[in-house]
Amino acid sequence: MAELYGAACEELAGARGSRLLFGIGGRPAAVEASFAGELSDPLHQVVLGFVGPPEGRVAASPAGYGTCCAKAMEGGELIGSIEEIYVKPDARRLGVGRAIALSLLEWCRARGCTGVDAKALPGSRAMKSFFEGEGFTARLLIMHRTLG
Repeated sequence: MAELYGAACEELAGARGSRLLFGIGGRPAAVEASFAGELSDPLHQVVLGFVGPPEGRVAASPAGYGTCCAKAMEGGELIGSIEEIYVKPDARRLGVGRAIALSLLEWCRARGCTGVDAKALPGSRAMKSFFEGEGFTARLLIMHRTLG
């Protein structure tokens, strides 16, 4: 998972908004420990996505991952939040991302979440289209102005 997270960071490094996304909501330097903490937290879910083994290989290799959490609103209502979904470029358009998203949505549903939020970087039409294809609609735009 740490390798996949590193690949996601590398791929998105130049994207508009990525510096703030990773700077504010990114993982600490101890990436493995942050995943371990989420795996042991009942309000977090981590999912690995796989593609079947290529010819001559014994096992499938991880092709992507996703994380989400359940957040309590005032009054106790739970809202799911998909924090990360990443699929390796060579495994895209094979259904891996969709399987990860559906698994995270089912986890949120099982916890009693009344809705689920997800993040998409500005200008990332593919990311926005992916979530729209899964039934998501925009509910908030965060505007930013750099000072100095």
